[in-house]
Amino acid sequence: MARNTNNRLESNGVNLSSLGLGIEHFARGVRSLKDLSRDENSKLIIEEAYKLGITHFDLVFNLPYFFQVFKEFIKDKRKKITFTTHLGSYFNEKANGHSKTRSLNIIQSTYDGMLESLDVDYADIALIQFVTHKDDFEDIIKRGILDYALQLKKEGKAKAVGVSAHKPDLLMKMIEKRDFDVIMFPLNFATGSMDSTKRLLKECKQENIAVIGIKNLLKGKAFSTKRTNYPAYFCAGNRFSIKLDVPATPAECFNYGFDMGADTLVFGVKTVDELKNNMRSYDEESIPKNYSKTLKHFEETIQSSQ
Repeated sequence: MARNTNNRLESNGVNLSSLGLGIEHFARGVRSLKDLSRDENSKLIIEEAYKLGITHFDLVFNLPYFFQVFKEFIKDKRKKITFTTHLGSYFNEKANGHSKTRSLNIIQSTYDGMLESLDVDYADIALIQFVTHKDDFEDIIKRGILDYALQLKKEGKAKAVGVSAHKPDLLMKMIEKRDFDVIMFPLNFATGSMDSTKRLLKECKQENIAVIGIKNLLKGKAFSTKRTNYPAYFCAGNRFSIKLDVPATPAECFNYGFDMGADTLVFGVKTVDELKNNMRSYDEESIPKNYSKTLKHFEETIQSSQ
């Protein structure tokens, strides 16, 4: 069902499925599912995703209570699936949730703990998580986090090294200074038309850097004709309100991301039904519908809001 494109990470021994699943969206709780535990829901989702052709999984928040579920899932599939783990996210016991960190010691212990918990020798992508500004990236270098990521690759504990951020201009500055195999950033109707996004995607293609798009489905907000507020955090700093005449579909969002240059689009779901609906849309629109009206509406709204 999912596309299997030739991915630019193949030269690094990482062959990603074109659609990937971000697990943070369902591993933290299932308050609306009375008949399922958190672990049961997680297991059902990742197993269904695999049946539907998704073989890349993104472990965004290093949640230890999900590791046992994922360990059981991949034990007979390790060479068939790939996964990304994030350097800079750890489980904060006091807060009973994830926290961001730039502590090298915490990052190292979290990574080693992840490998041990999953009973694996390597992660496919070690991704430096969510760089927010230039000083943040300089701090990452100063603290030895980037060197640690590159050392993981050298030792075979990671197949590829990447970085994520929400601002295309910031990512451009980072990849111009350092070598990365992959970048991750929001790629959707709100960000794709930005000049900075186009420059970034062009540079990645020239430099053979793979692109993982996130926030591609805009959290489902575009699947409605109700006036909806779009927060800045998944629109590269843009905050605006929009009312679509015709709702977009998951397939239109996916196809736009691929047409812009994404190698992989990682999306999140809360239930198996949500996963099936997204994939059904993508599968049934074998001849992609024209998303130009939706894109134009976003472009006009963003331009008028600036």
